[in-house]
Amino acid sequence: MMREVYRAERGKAPEIVAAFKTLTKVFEEAGYTNRRIYVDYAGPMDTVVCQWEFDSLDQYLTMERGFFVNPDENTQSLINTLNSNATSGHKEIYEVIQ
Repeated sequence: MMREVYRAERGKAPEIVAAFKTLTKVFEEAGYTNRRIYVDYAGPMDTVVCQWEFDSLDQYLTMERGFFVNPDENTQSLINTLNSNATSGHKEIYEVIQ
């Protein structure tokens, strides 16, 4: 299971959420499951988390690397949105046991 956790600039969490929502088709085509988008309720404000499951870490890494090689206009727009509205971010990878 993968989580991408972003701290948005103050008041910019909706832009990060919208960016993650644009990935719905890509995630479905890749076979990712149990996709969820969360926003903070307690803790650091303007935190957005996108979480999903996949069968193969290699599959995920191959797809992600492909996004950054000659990105099309939509992909570049997504990258720009995340880069210009987030102050920081990180990934968390977990093995799903049950």
